[in-house]
Amino acid sequence: MARKYHSKQKNKPVISKADESGCHFSTFSIKNFRCFKSFTFDSIERINLIGGMNNAGKTTLLETIFLLLGTTNIHLVLKLNAFRGMESMDGNATSIRDIAWAHLFHNYDNQLIITINGGLVGDKQISITLKETSGQILTIPLGESEGKVTIGSSSVLAQALQLQYKNIKNKIYSVNLQIDSKGINFQPPLVEPLFPGIFLTARRRPSSMENASRYGQLDVVENQSNILTALKIIEPRLKRLSTIVIGSVPMIHGDIGIGRMLPLAVMGDGLGSLASLLLAISSAAGGVVLIDEIENGLHYSVMVQVWKAIAEAARHYDTQIFATTHSWECIESAQKAFLTSGPYDFRYHRLEQKDDTINAVTFDQSTLQTTIESGWEVR
Repeated sequence: MARKYHSKQKNKPVISKADESGCHFSTFSIKNFRCFKSFTFDSIERINLIGGMNNAGKTTLLETIFLLLGTTNIHLVLKLNAFRGMESMDGNATSIRDIAWAHLFHNYDNQLIITINGGLVGDKQISITLKETSGQILTIPLGESEGKVTIGSSSVLAQALQLQYKNIKNKIYSVNLQIDSKGINFQPPLVEPLFPGIFLTARRRPSSMENASRYGQLDVVENQSNILTALKIIEPRLKRLSTIVIGSVPMIHGDIGIGRMLPLAVMGDGLGSLASLLLAISSAAGGVVLIDEIENGLHYSVMVQVWKAIAEAARHYDTQIFATTHSWECIESAQKAFLTSGPYDFRYHRLEQKDDTINAVTFDQSTLQTTIESGWEVR
């Protein structure tokens, strides 16, 4: 049976982010979330590149940060499923629960409590916890109705997931995601994000419409010239950019001197990938951008210049970046870029798994340079 999503709109005030003062992350600790039984992530910089073997937890780490950025937005749990291609949820309450959130718990142990804690610069902290709990009692008819009389009935507990968010003042807010006879129901967020966050997943990059919207925000404040300069790394012929609506869909177009404007979407994956990265950074000014497999669509020969453009944009917009990679060239290019592009505000972190434990090994400027020169494997 197909299930629908319902938001329980209650008359509760939304707390403005102006009521909290935030800054970028300096540490994370994670317990009982997917592959992370107990994990600590520190030595964090403005720009952080994360490597490691398959199933070491790189994407999962980005997902935990994404959930924490959402404060009380429990609907993000369902978004994580969509990011991984699990968009259809049919069946009874138990089977839907297995798809919706059971896999979030370490080793599928729903007796555990998931904790994600983020340390902010300035010794402040925010955190969320996720735990399975019983929902309301539902009464389900067992037999056929005869006139207005139902023959027999049964009561069962609905499946529910509870999210609790603790702000920098240690105040706790709770919201629920529940599977019942009406489908999947969730409460609306009670607290706005502390700062903006954008997740660029490996499976889905922003659409042409999303990029056009983000470019439009830059165009309004006449701050789009840096994007044009950076995109010339991929396409040197690029003279100007413009948002053009074709068939009711706005898309960014570029002028490369052939007598007409072309959509960026048809000018190669590299141009589109770099545009998506830079537009996300500008749109999350003062916040966080998460990028899974940052090298996707980009040729290794331009990666040093790409990293310089990313670094410049992140500093300009005061945006913190967490990105994953499988590419040696991506790591080496990042090191070269940050050695020659202003302050070395970059860290490479390698996730290493042994048995049921995952640790993060962090390489600063000196250790990463030594490792690269020695040719040691750090991916």
